[in-house]
Amino acid sequence: MGRVRLKKGGKKMEETGEKKQYVTIKDIAEYVGVSTATVSLALSRNPRIPDETREKIIDAAKKLGYRPSTLARGLVKNKTYTIALVIPQIKRIFVQAYFALSVSGVYDELTEHGYKLLLEMASYEFVRRKRYLRLFRERSIDGMIYIGSTLYDTYLKEILEEGYPFVFVGSYLPDIKIPYVTGDNFKGGYIATKHLISCGYKRIGLITGSLNVVSAVDRFKGYKKALKENGFGFNPKFVEKGHFSEEGGYEAMKKLIKKKVDAVFAGNDLMAQGAYRAIKESGLRIPQDIGVVGMDDLPSASLLDPPLTTVKYPIYEMGRVGVKKLIEMSEKGIISYFEEVLPVKLIFRKSTSKVR
Repeated sequence: MGRVRLKKGGKKMEETGEKKQYVTIKDIAEYVGVSTATVSLALSRNPRIPDETREKIIDAAKKLGYRPSTLARGLVKNKTYTIALVIPQIKRIFVQAYFALSVSGVYDELTEHGYKLLLEMASYEFVRRKRYLRLFRERSIDGMIYIGSTLYDTYLKEILEEGYPFVFVGSYLPDIKIPYVTGDNFKGGYIATKHLISCGYKRIGLITGSLNVVSAVDRFKGYKKALKENGFGFNPKFVEKGHFSEEGGYEAMKKLIKKKVDAVFAGNDLMAQGAYRAIKESGLRIPQDIGVVGMDDLPSASLLDPPLTTVKYPIYEMGRVGVKKLIEMSEKGIISYFEEVLPVKLIFRKSTSKVR
């Protein structure tokens, strides 16, 4: 695409072979035929500028490909336009689809708002050296998002006590009032188990994540609620821990097979994948001998053989909503507590079927 050549006070563009790397406020002013001060006020939504003029300026900015300088905006508003994203381990982004989707949601929403992303790992040194506080105190960031299931209580309390914008994405802490965005874990466990019951399965096992993680606890509660509502007694022998990993799901499923379960709800898709392997190694068939339901709906779920029936968890959406809420707090300068629980839904595939 050629360069846009502007004439002062003109509304026509000429195309040349050169490419203009940066469009400035001055370029927009020349194109619309107004002063640079008017453009600056219009782009910051100042009410002094008439609506018609503002719309002309905004349309011109879009047409010319104008992108405001983050540094310039920051100097004017005393902000960095940078958000820190803290995750348990950086490598998880590359090896676990859950974290890749979460980070994508965060990044996409930040980009739409003109913010930058600073990636941090919640390592021992990060906590010991109180880097989480230094980032705020040194004005390196405007807010912080944590994606994961566990957090250091002290770390959280210090951030909250100093009034810094912080959002927990993907889980929450029942004993600390910290703003969070999560999916409906209880409902996920409930609808997964209810689906297995409606298919006619009778001995329904559960492969759970670690029960010191609140999302696993809520899914467990949903499983028990569905059993109770449908006249099934809860049998603790039908519950095995899979630690949210494929290998954990494999080992847990081997134990459940010995207990003659005819269906299993795996608390995430990774554990469901491990359960598949154990079932097939035992010479059993999915779903004829054992029905399987997972939770997350990772990209790999539809590629399993047979494709996995699972509960779609709003992983990507949680990242976006978390950023939106965080930016609202940062820009208003008001730190408020909120609980945002996003809906989940069952995705029916071929790992479950009506029992004959």
